[in-house]
Amino acid sequence: DKDTPESAIFHFPGGLKDFLANRIEGQEAVTKDAFSGRIEKKEGHGSVEWAIAWVAGEDGFISSYCNTVPTPDGGTHEAGLRSALTKGLRAYGELAGNKKVAQVTADDVLGTAAAMLSLFMREPEFQGQTKDRLSSAEAARIVEGAVRDAFDHWLTGNPTQANRLLEWVIDRSEER
Repeated sequence: DKDTPESAIFHFPGGLKDFLANRIEGQEAVTKDAFSGRIEKKEGHGSVEWAIAWVAGEDGFISSYCNTVPTPDGGTHEAGLRSALTKGLRAYGELAGNKKVAQVTADDVLGTAAAMLSLFMREPEFQGQTKDRLSSAEAARIVEGAVRDAFDHWLTGNPTQANRLLEWVIDRSEER
């Protein structure tokens, strides 16, 4: 459509991974690759898609959605993401024999993370009429289950990046 300004068109063929790359373009990333993925729930009952990059020298952000509805105040799906990333990085650090990982908090892990999260689920429950916050308890379990397994595989499959991320997060916890 010629009447639509070009700046209003969003087209990211690679999904959230491409969208995130566009959002953080020009910023220094901690790891070479973003951690991203998409998992379809069994029997067509929804999906989870995510893209996360850790950015040096920048405050992090999480942009989350449920059934394409933006959730600027976060909610249970973001809690599931925080839990999956924190537990996964701690477990990786323990396997690597790094005792300092015990002091790492979710804020250390996500403080400089640029994250995008999209959840599709049946009958989501939101807090308030504006739907700014997802409150479905099931959302935390869905997201944590999807992301945790994939994150464990990403960490063990990319030891150079995983160790760089682990060192970065431990440095953040020591600064705290």
